[in-house]
Amino acid sequence: MFPKEAEKVAFCGNDNPSAYNMSRGLLSNVCFLDALNLVPHVFLLFITFPILFIGWGTQSSKVQIHHNTWLHFPGHNLRWILTFTLLFVHVCEIGEGIVSDTRMLTRHLHLFLPAIMGFVAATTSIVYYHNIETSNFPKLLLGKY
Repeated sequence: MFPKEAEKVAFCGNDNPSAYNMSRGLLSNVCFLDALNLVPHVFLLFITFPILFIGWGTQSSKVQIHHNTWLHFPGHNLRWILTFTLLFVHVCEIGEGIVSDTRMLTRHLHLFLPAIMGFVAATTSIVYYHNIETSNFPKLLLGKY
């Protein structure tokens, strides 16, 4: 993942002039689909990061969490199992993208950047859910529906 010589970094790489060509349709352009996959993760991260940091700053000094009275929401175990499965899939995608990128002539960010952002988004979502669950305030989950 180290920069190859002095190259410009492009999302779809510099060695494919047809990477931004839409003549075959949007759904056949892999680079466009990877960029489209990146949009919701980045958008939701801009929303959840401030909520998490504001929530941690206000809760940590005022609320003592008693774990023996902590009630799990319905589906708690299933949510954690599915989230860790998703994180494992993202780690595999990141590895696949990095290995594929090392075989290219130029850097192709679309091979691993969406998986990295998906990993960060999944991690952020489970931290958000954990904070809501430990504070016993399920009304904050309504924003997710």
